[in-house]
Amino acid sequence: MNWTTITAQPSVLGESPFWHPVEQMLYWVDVPGRLINRMAASGRKVQSWPVPSEPGCIAPARTQGQPGDGGLVVALRDGIYRADKWGGPLQRIAPALHEHTTTRFNDGKADPCGRFWASTIYEPRDAAKAQLFSLDCRPQSQPGGAPVLEVKAGGATTGNGLAWSPDSKVLYWADTPGHRIRAWDWDSESNAMSGERVFYQWPSKPAGWQPGDKDYAG
Repeated sequence: MNWTTITAQPSVLGESPFWHPVEQMLYWVDVPGRLINRMAASGRKVQSWPVPSEPGCIAPARTQGQPGDGGLVVALRDGIYRADKWGGPLQRIAPALHEHTTTRFNDGKADPCGRFWASTIYEPRDAAKAQLFSLDCRPQSQPGGAPVLEVKAGGATTGNGLAWSPDSKVLYWADTPGHRIRAWDWDSESNAMSGERVFYQWPSKPAGWQPGDKDYAG
């Protein structure tokens, strides 16, 4: 495996990358830098969009069911927002259900049905208070037109590494300080999760660990 640097512009903490196949753009966020970035496949020039608080994760959106420049869904510290175009006004879709003075949104993405998912991170990192949320804005799932934001899982310190299996039947969610990936059976139509189990558990950091030590896998 060979790693290639694609941009000379560093991030304080780069997260939530995705490739936009219609725009032919790579998107990612700089969480503490409070920036949403994108870059065309044809060059190394980065466009940066400042936002008012830490963007934990982003996902591309559609306008009236059509692919293209439908803007973004953005999880900021105090809620989940929608911008209809790059750099456009941010409209809050749903306020955060967590206490945003100690907790913020972290890693997330859209599921295969179009719902937006976002983890949280409990910033004191001394208790497993992070959660996983699902936001459904699809017309068929909005009673009275209101988006549905709900807690789907908890018991983590830093929610990270959200993914689905290729057949969309298993959901995976990581807790970074817990060194653990959990898994659930997932029903895409009902958005129900069941059969929670530990997919993989890594050993904790050894006492006195320093970067570069070979007795710790991460």
